[in-house]
Amino acid sequence: MSLVLNIFIVYFVYFLQTVLSFDINDRKNVAVYWGQNSAGTQQSLGNYCQSSDADIFILSFLDNFPSMDLNFADACLDRFPDGDHAGLLHCSQIASDIQTCQSLGKVVLLSMGGANGAYGFASSTQQEIEVFAENLWNTFGEGTGVTDRPFDSASVDGFDFDIENNNSAGYTILINKLRQLFTSGSKQYFISGSPQCPYPDASTGDMLANANVDFAFIQFYNNYCNVEKQFNWDTWLNFASTVSPNADIKLYLGLPGSPTAAGSGYISDMAALAKAIENTAQSKNFGGVSLWDASQAFSNEIDGTSYVHVIKSLLEKTMGSTATTSAATTAERTTSTLAPTIIRSSTMTSAGMPLSETAETTVTGHTHATTARVPITLRPFTTSQEDLSTVGTTTPSTIRRVTTTLTPTISNENKDVATETTTTTSAATTTSSPTTTTQQEVTHGAVTTLLPSTTIATQTPVTTFTNPAPAVTTAATATTAATTVTTPTDTPTSSAHEFARQLNALYAQGQFDGSATTCTDGAISCSVDGSIALCNFGAWVTMECAAGTTCFAFDEGDEVFTQCNFIDLKSTFL
Repeated sequence: MSLVLNIFIVYFVYFLQTVLSFDINDRKNVAVYWGQNSAGTQQSLGNYCQSSDADIFILSFLDNFPSMDLNFADACLDRFPDGDHAGLLHCSQIASDIQTCQSLGKVVLLSMGGANGAYGFASSTQQEIEVFAENLWNTFGEGTGVTDRPFDSASVDGFDFDIENNNSAGYTILINKLRQLFTSGSKQYFISGSPQCPYPDASTGDMLANANVDFAFIQFYNNYCNVEKQFNWDTWLNFASTVSPNADIKLYLGLPGSPTAAGSGYISDMAALAKAIENTAQSKNFGGVSLWDASQAFSNEIDGTSYVHVIKSLLEKTMGSTATTSAATTAERTTSTLAPTIIRSSTMTSAGMPLSETAETTVTGHTHATTARVPITLRPFTTSQEDLSTVGTTTPSTIRRVTTTLTPTISNENKDVATETTTTTSAATTTSSPTTTTQQEVTHGAVTTLLPSTTIATQTPVTTFTNPAPAVTTAATATTAATTVTTPTDTPTSSAHEFARQLNALYAQGQFDGSATTCTDGAISCSVDGSIALCNFGAWVTMECAAGTTCFAFDEGDEVFTQCNFIDLKSTFL
């Protein structure tokens, strides 16, 4: 009898492990961010893990590194008083909840970054980054040698990189070292990235193109490439099949969990939501849906049921009736790939964040806002072409309309704060202009956030419109940057179309935006082989465009864009 009972127990435990284990290849997975309490209704991590509607929980955030600091809003406030991690959060309740979640077959990742915080490896050597990887493993994984562990004996199941400061340096080195350390663990560990939907993402593009990443939780909100706008899912499929070192990387459709979770991108129409999931679930790289965040998605009720349950039900319905199909390896002609990046000059703040001049710019990010598009710095360059002779090489030309998006610190991914400056002129000019400086101080309850001041060269008169900012719960450090906008003059000999042609001529000569050897951080250009180029630490870093596309400059109306676009369109702009 005892033998039979023991056999039953063994099989029962095996059954539970099988039923409650996470399946990375199950395309019905739902991932939710937890920790920032953006809706103000956040429950404990352990409570949410009792639900069968979510499979991956992303703890948000480790927002300060290499010197470590965590931020879980009001979910954890205790800190170690001394020791090897003095001042670091000590979250015993979260530690217990992590173990509860894992016993229920949930994956728990620690997200690094966010749209605010002091993080990155701008001045770190490879050795320093690898030492940090070991510290990370010892503090949150199964490593040893660290006494003060924020989650006590609990170990997370991997790390998510929600990098949003336009500084991509060092993460491939970090991930490669973590992968080595994972081999000494007793379980499977995962690496994920949380890019914004414009491709390639300025902050995680290099990491996604060069490191072994398991999941990409793509943020299709607060961006021009939202599902209801220029949805570029096909571009990300091409990335998965032609660029990613992991051909089996799982792409997640990232959505807001409620109307208040983001400034744009929330899908309230259930038919449209079902269609979006059905259309994206056809690929073998589809992993499921990710939601910002748990407090929003679980408290948002649709006809008496939570939004996260609606998502899970739609995934189960779709995957139950849809056969797996292979992802296309070449781009198809859809509006989703037309993701323009406006060429403007942009000066970086001391924190590495650009104050970008763009048209119709929106904000995005987790917990705090960042600019949605990749800012481009266009250096003045000398050319022998006759039609630039009247413009000059260093003088800003007349601008007609510039929208400057300032980036406040917000805790619930709500709308941006925008200062719109309209300049009225009657003719092009090459003379110096007076400057107008604007600075906003936005008070949010007991917290005052000083937004960056922006200096813009303008002609008079100037009219400024300011939208109110949303509520915030965290403070930001003020930074100041001067920004000059450079655009082609509105003359027959220097039209936007001619400007695009001149840029493409520079690209073809290997001159990028005017120099092949130096650049301004944050600048974007094209290499001679058609790769898109981003300036990082004063040097150009190139990444291949998706199959069927190449990098070139083109114009739309009075504006010029540089990005990956369809190959057969390039000849129009040469």
